Amino acid sequence: MCHVLIIEDEYLIADFMAWMAETNGADTTSIAGSEAAAVASAMSQVPDLILSDVNLASGGRGPKAVERIRATLGDIPVIFVTATPEECTPCEYAKAILDKPVQPERLVAAMHAIHG
Repeated sequence: MCHVLIIEDEYLIADFMAWMAETNGADTTSIAGSEAAAVASAMSQVPDLILSDVNLASGGRGPKAVERIRATLGDIPVIFVTATPEECTPCEYAKAILDKPVQPERLVAAMHAIHG
């Protein structure tokens, strides 16, 4: 793995996912709490993997941010981590959709399935 972008508006969850990514092979991570911040972060440093929530209380939706990022930067793998998997649309390109609270072993397995 290299750089992981985490799109999550709840700081403790975002920090946990960043720690999990870094503990399991990510060189760097960045955290964005809104759709606009996610797009700006991806344009600043292209992610190799995106971990995203679906509903962002502070602005926008994760799938919309991911669509915008992928439209510009190409086919970046995505794992959605959400309390509302039924609202994950469009998400057909997702490598995994994990329920919150996410079990660490499921997140690690999904990341390793993408980047070994």
